[in-house]
Amino acid sequence: MLLRFGGIFFVIMLALWLYCLLDAISTDQAEVRSLPKVAWVFIVLLTFEVGAVLWLLFGRPRRGTQRPPAGRSRPTGRYDSWSSWTRPTTGTGRSGKPAPDDDPEFLAGLGRRANDEHKELLDQWEADLRRREEELRRKDTGEDSSGPPDEAGR
Repeated sequence: MLLRFGGIFFVIMLALWLYCLLDAISTDQAEVRSLPKVAWVFIVLLTFEVGAVLWLLFGRPRRGTQRPPAGRSRPTGRYDSWSSWTRPTTGTGRSGKPAPDDDPEFLAGLGRRANDEHKELLDQWEADLRRREEELRRKDTGEDSSGPPDEAGR
């Protein structure tokens, strides 16, 4: 019983340590509190659970009080007011035009093109079917598709 509880506790602590290590690595340098980011990564990496708990209490950024990095009054192409996504509109080489899957005109054009291709395919199938039916009629009536019969009946 004690061994089973110890195994579960070990797995939980390992998961917590991995979460904190990956969180420390992926957090932006400007958002880390108390110590430099590299120091936090080494603390969590080398002191395992103690470092993970210290990261959660003293190093991890508070999600409600995020500020833009120093030197920027407003982030470009990331988060507007650090709460909602905005697309950059100038200075980044991108236009303010929406992505193709968000553009109703583009989607309508795709629909029209698909309908046209479908109609063309159906027309080809219908023409092929008519040609085959005509060949079968000729065979049933004894007509030769090479032309009218000659004087010898061939």
